[in-house]
Amino acid sequence: MNVADAIVKVLRDEGIRHVFCVPGAAIDPLLEALSRQHDVEAVVCAHEAGAAFAADGYSRASGRFGVYATTSGPGFTNTMTALATAYTDRSAVLAISGEVRRDAMGRGAFQDSSAAGMRANSMATPVTALQLDLNVPALTFNHLHRLLNGMLGHATRGPVHLSIPADVQRADVAGSWSALDERLYQPRFVDAHSCGAFWDRVDAGHKVAILAGSGCVQSRAAEELKRFAERFDVPVATTLAAKGVFPEDHPLSLGVLGWCGNHAAHDALTRGELDALFVIGSRLNMLDTVMWSEGLKPRHAMIVNDINVSNVFRDYEVDLSILGDARTCLEMLNDASHEVSARLRASRAARRDWVSELKARHTSNHADVRRHARADSLAASIHPGDAILALRRVMPRSTRLFIDSGAHAFFAGHYWTAYEPGRFFTSIKYMGAMGWAIPAAMGAQLGAQPGAQLTEPNDPCVVVTGDGCMLMHGVEIQTAARYGVPLICVVFNNSAFGNPKLRADRVSEAMARLHALPTHDWAKFANSVGALGITVDDPLKLTHAFEQALAAKTTVVVDVRTGNYPTPTERFDEEALAGSSH
Repeated sequence: MNVADAIVKVLRDEGIRHVFCVPGAAIDPLLEALSRQHDVEAVVCAHEAGAAFAADGYSRASGRFGVYATTSGPGFTNTMTALATAYTDRSAVLAISGEVRRDAMGRGAFQDSSAAGMRANSMATPVTALQLDLNVPALTFNHLHRLLNGMLGHATRGPVHLSIPADVQRADVAGSWSALDERLYQPRFVDAHSCGAFWDRVDAGHKVAILAGSGCVQSRAAEELKRFAERFDVPVATTLAAKGVFPEDHPLSLGVLGWCGNHAAHDALTRGELDALFVIGSRLNMLDTVMWSEGLKPRHAMIVNDINVSNVFRDYEVDLSILGDARTCLEMLNDASHEVSARLRASRAARRDWVSELKARHTSNHADVRRHARADSLAASIHPGDAILALRRVMPRSTRLFIDSGAHAFFAGHYWTAYEPGRFFTSIKYMGAMGWAIPAAMGAQLGAQPGAQLTEPNDPCVVVTGDGCMLMHGVEIQTAARYGVPLICVVFNNSAFGNPKLRADRVSEAMARLHALPTHDWAKFANSVGALGITVDDPLKLTHAFEQALAAKTTVVVDVRTGNYPTPTERFDEEALAGSSH
């Protein structure tokens, strides 16, 4: 077999069923290898960034890893933002880029991005866990083994990059592949000594709470988290990225902490009244802490569990750090004897009273959403909160929701109720790349194979995005429609770059005009590329439109004409508007 066939064999043996790509001469041999078999399908996307975002979504939904392939030069450099997004979110992605023939390197060859040309690998180094050049065919299996182990390593987890000249892809190679140990996908270890010290640190008063982050999602710790919370009546808030890892209709749920979060979570965690805070799998970034709120510092103990020691901790003083997998950590705490955990159990009644007080203090997120209107001029438009609530009423509990980066994301994070883990996806942790959600959701739909560990293929998949994001990568609707991917894309069409325009409105009319957009007809766009388009300009027609989209079981774009409303957590609007870029 040749090198390209060997790569496809490795992917097949690792359970990968799709490779996202945009064709180009430098990957012709790889595409030929993919076309010679039927187990791994090449999905041709509209743009290389879309292919990379799709691989990211595939990784997050499948529990395996995502793969994309591009040609040399601009084919690969077009994916840099997507690589950076996967890198900051610790998403397992294998990036494969073709390269010009070895005998053409450094000679002015078209799109030469080798070390002798424009040095694409040097550009990728800061946003990949590992990158390798495959210039010797005999090293094919060796390089793939190094890359996949680096991609899945608990300390280095993230995207990796393999560059292969076109002539190497066609070269013969000998050797074999042994499938990776499944434990690499889910490393299970924890510092037992630190887990033992947990009980003394947490015993400082009854106001104890948990903040669950994306580490809980990646480790599939939802059941153990729920078991711990219920055993000790400890309330749970989540970061936006972990939304749903604890059921948001559970009596102990405080909802999301952060800019688009819930008042109960903010009240419990940021008023400086906590006795102890147990942070599981969160790095406490700017978005999750409302710009590093000083009130998030508990009076007695900040306890942090994370699988990567370098994540613990930059902006808050930690009293106890527990290195290890979130699920394993919670399992060990849940298995503690009654004697060891007696004092935390003894304060359960006081904690229940505290949670009841918190819940009574704050009305539901779902009450009177129109109180956030800025002006009477918006009264006739559809409020984004109304749209999200109607969407939630129509869609099944198991729906997977992908949100893009923009004002619409705040409304979705605030008003959408998530009941299960692996049903809410966002890149809004560090990068927040506009246009991520549509290709990522398409990749997730293809990655949700029967029996997948996180999601099932029959779960509806919905994107909430904005008209600004549609201008970025909305063209991947064409890819989804072409491959028959059932996907519902809800566009909040407010004719603006939403949050920046809210800021600009405060400066001047001239500044505001820079952030305005034409009111594009996204339903007609959808129809023109083979999808179903639906327009909604009346809030009374939202439910019917979403029911129609759900019943269609195809690629659908629902163009919802909204006003440009302020974000929902009104007492945090100033911080959000000051810091948000989209």
